[in-house]
Amino acid sequence: MKSSRGLKSFFRSFRYLRRYWGRLGVSIVCVVLIALLWGGGMGMFAPILKVLIDPEGLHGWAWRSMTEDRIEADLIRREITVESLPVSVVLDVVQVEEGSLAAQAGIERGDWILGLYEGPDKTFMRGDALARRLANTPAGQRVALIRYAPATRTFGRAELVLGQARTDSRVLGYFARGLAEPETREQRFPLMVWILGVVVIMTLTRNVLRFIQGFLVQSTIWRANMNMRCDMYNTALHLPMTFYSREGTTDTMSRFLHDTHELAQGQIAFFGKTLAEPAKALASFILALCFSWELTLWALVLGPVAAILIHTISQITKRATKRALVGFAHLLGILEETLTGIKVVKAYTMESTERRGFFAAARTLFKEFRRIAMLDAATAPSIETLGVAVGAVGAAVGGYRVLHGQMDAPTFFTWLALMVAAFDPVRKLAKVYTRFQKADAAAERIFEVRDRACEGRTPGAPDLPRHTESVEFRSVTFRYPGAAEDAVSDLSLRVQAGQTLAIVGPNGCGKTTLVSLVPRLLVPDSGQVLIDGTDISTCSVRSLRRQIGYVTQDAVLFDSTIAENISYGKRGASRDEVLAAAGKAFVHEFVDEMPEGFETVVGQRGAMLSGGQKQRITIARAILRDPAVLIFDEATSQVDADSEKRIHQALEEFMKGRTTLLIAHRFSTIVSADRIAVMDQGRIVDIGTHEQLVGRCDLYKQLYQTQFAAGEA
Repeated sequence: MKSSRGLKSFFRSFRYLRRYWGRLGVSIVCVVLIALLWGGGMGMFAPILKVLIDPEGLHGWAWRSMTEDRIEADLIRREITVESLPVSVVLDVVQVEEGSLAAQAGIERGDWILGLYEGPDKTFMRGDALARRLANTPAGQRVALIRYAPATRTFGRAELVLGQARTDSRVLGYFARGLAEPETREQRFPLMVWILGVVVIMTLTRNVLRFIQGFLVQSTIWRANMNMRCDMYNTALHLPMTFYSREGTTDTMSRFLHDTHELAQGQIAFFGKTLAEPAKALASFILALCFSWELTLWALVLGPVAAILIHTISQITKRATKRALVGFAHLLGILEETLTGIKVVKAYTMESTERRGFFAAARTLFKEFRRIAMLDAATAPSIETLGVAVGAVGAAVGGYRVLHGQMDAPTFFTWLALMVAAFDPVRKLAKVYTRFQKADAAAERIFEVRDRACEGRTPGAPDLPRHTESVEFRSVTFRYPGAAEDAVSDLSLRVQAGQTLAIVGPNGCGKTTLVSLVPRLLVPDSGQVLIDGTDISTCSVRSLRRQIGYVTQDAVLFDSTIAENISYGKRGASRDEVLAAAGKAFVHEFVDEMPEGFETVVGQRGAMLSGGQKQRITIARAILRDPAVLIFDEATSQVDADSEKRIHQALEEFMKGRTTLLIAHRFSTIVSADRIAVMDQGRIVDIGTHEQLVGRCDLYKQLYQTQFAAGEA
């Protein structure tokens, strides 16, 4: 099947999350706070490095940053040894933008700012003291700076009006004013401890928010996943029988369990890493821009290349995942089939054949998972290689600027740390996107079931009154999807109320298909099925099926007690009603010998019981329902002769006044019918009593001689 574009099915699954948007909204707020704390925590490298290794320290950095904004020029603190100058530390101008305040005042790149003009007099000041003075001077005030050109050894006067500092510089200055400024390097230690304490508090807060966000997302996703499974289960209960005859049950089970789990993992990744990691990367990028916008923009070259690579890998992953999901369902089908029929496998010594079949399916599945593993393993290294290559170039440019005095080392190292912090989420997102493709493949398979047309139900359809007149098949034709021939072909038949009609014929002639049309387990392609003259397609399915007791070819029991399996035929049945039905089917004969009696758990599919015992329980279930129409599809084929005789005694009394459609292979069952219909190749070839058919119907005579008589013998 061709893969749909984008992640349409994946995003469609979000409709199950609508009712929980409040919880997800809280988690998104947590993501924003986590990102801010992440970026802030990485940004704390700068003050720590300033305190540890930079002579200007934290306060000097804050004052210089504000001064840069106010005069619109990039500055660095430079120590000089020029005997003719009265200061040993100056503010070195490393960058002046055209049209800036500094440029308008005549300041050029390479100039040193040595102090202030106070009137006609020069006041020389150390660079750190000058930066402190300018940082704390109100915006809008005119100042005259002492400008010195070291190349020509000339002084100049640069007058300008101080502008406003940027927000980040003002925040840095705010904290600097609130902290005591150390006078010596040794006195910086308490300040470093204070900064580290802030980092610890930020980390603790971020991790508490991570816990809240992770718990909210995962609990919400799994709750929505539960709702999806319940929704799918409701759909599965109302899918037509033709769906299961064509698709089987194990593939549907795999979609219920494995595919929904795969989808939930994708949703968790989306509301977890997909929201958190980009937010962290964005916060780191914004801070990196504050330290060096040129280097940061260069690093963004990685983005388009990485996006193309991730998209290509993820598309291949999606196709491989869909094949793997189908392979998993196939493997599950083989396993269920083998374990269900383990007696036959052992009896016919087919262990080696089954093993080879299972191993072949397992190898096919392994190849798909190996392909997915290869793609997963290739994604992160590819992105990391690109990131390191681009980062190395950026680091080389930054290193050049540091070595040539255009950027101080703490700023460069902080920028480098922020780029690593921004790159790590991008690397993680590379694997997350492939997870989305896996989830989208799973969602497609889930919605393939969810979107199937359910059994035809007419809203507001009237209830069908209790049957009292006839059951009629009028020109009915039915063909299974994909079949080459009709299972039932233009068949007409009428059964009067209270009559017992036995239907016989060779295997595959359409007997089971015919009786399945009565409770609308199958819907005819053409023609009508009428009860008391009413087309059953025009009335409510529930009112129709409540009038029918159906004993199938295979005795279907559930993993519960015997009493519960019998009461399955009637909701709210009393204990006395259950025991009465059990008595009529002679269930009590073997139940009385069990320690737990009717509370005995029968195991999956009635594994604790014999075939005859299971059959009698299903017959008791039909009796309890008190139906107007009874359908016995080979109901006594697994019952021993003694039990069958007793069951027939009970059924003969119970079938009085009820319309009964009976499929059986035993003569004793058929001979008690009012009429016998002989089917062949989806058609009624003759109908009559046993005596009439033996005399005139060759097919019936052959069946009687080869099946019924042999069965009685």
